[in-house]
Amino acid sequence: MAFGHTLRHGFQNATFWQIVLGLHCIFTLVHTALSTPPEDPVRCVSGNKDCSVKNPYGVFPDRSTCRAANVAYPTSEAELVSIVAAATKAGRKMRVTTRYSHSIPKLACTDGTDGLFISTKFLNHTMQSDATAMTLTVESGMTLRQFIDEAAKVGLALPYAPYWWGLTVGGMMGTGAHGSSLRGKGSAVHDYVTEIRMVTPGSANDGFAKIRVLTETTTPNEFNAAKVSLGVLGVISQVTFELQPMFKRSVTYLMKDDSDFDDQAPIFGGKHEFADLVYRAKAKWCIEWTTELQTTRGATVCMISCHSVRNPLRQ
Repeated sequence: MAFGHTLRHGFQNATFWQIVLGLHCIFTLVHTALSTPPEDPVRCVSGNKDCSVKNPYGVFPDRSTCRAANVAYPTSEAELVSIVAAATKAGRKMRVTTRYSHSIPKLACTDGTDGLFISTKFLNHTMQSDATAMTLTVESGMTLRQFIDEAAKVGLALPYAPYWWGLTVGGMMGTGAHGSSLRGKGSAVHDYVTEIRMVTPGSANDGFAKIRVLTETTTPNEFNAAKVSLGVLGVISQVTFELQPMFKRSVTYLMKDDSDFDDQAPIFGGKHEFADLVYRAKAKWCIEWTTELQTTRGATVCMISCHSVRNPLRQ
């Protein structure tokens, strides 16, 4: 009896310590698994000299490394003008890099290693907000998350936007970033821009740099070109947006068969303002989620988005 009692007590004691160890592991994971933003895409060997830039994936499609002699970090439009002027006078090639350089193509790469990276990392300030006119002017290095917060301070919101908050205003403009909708002007961010301030190389009479103020009414051709410039026309300094009143959304998830997906896709796009469709051809099922939008006017619309997943019962 004594032996059985001792064995049972030892087993219970071991179970207790297994539970304690498991809880300790969970506690450790919870407190050490922190979410952090991507690292700075620009790396330099010494200070701001002998630099390289990479995208968030760590590699460009051709596996090459983008290098430049140095990088500049302007904090104002005046500093940006000075940097562009000095590089233009010296005959140097320039490319713009953003806070996280979130682009797969080599848009930030200069030819050779003697060029200049111009980072908009610190060009992230709000220049002007007008709740009555529903406009907001910000610097091009402001991230989408910062932009949403700044707009919310005056009760405004961007109608449509990409999914990742780390994109910058200038980056979204340069690459034609967009949300998902067929309504109104469409879902491209640049469709809600009313003015662009861009710093470009200039002649000696201009001091080797020039600030161009582009709008749809005064310079329509230049304005449209600057909307999706791929970073080759100049450095976007400031952007003015025409926004909408803030709104709320609620999301419901559903799963449906995808047998008529090709027929339903255009119906979804035409019927729902925020239709968002993603389809994987080999999947058997489609997951749909519906988003209801409520505005200050009490209107309600829906978004149906399909993400297909495999159904183990049909494989």
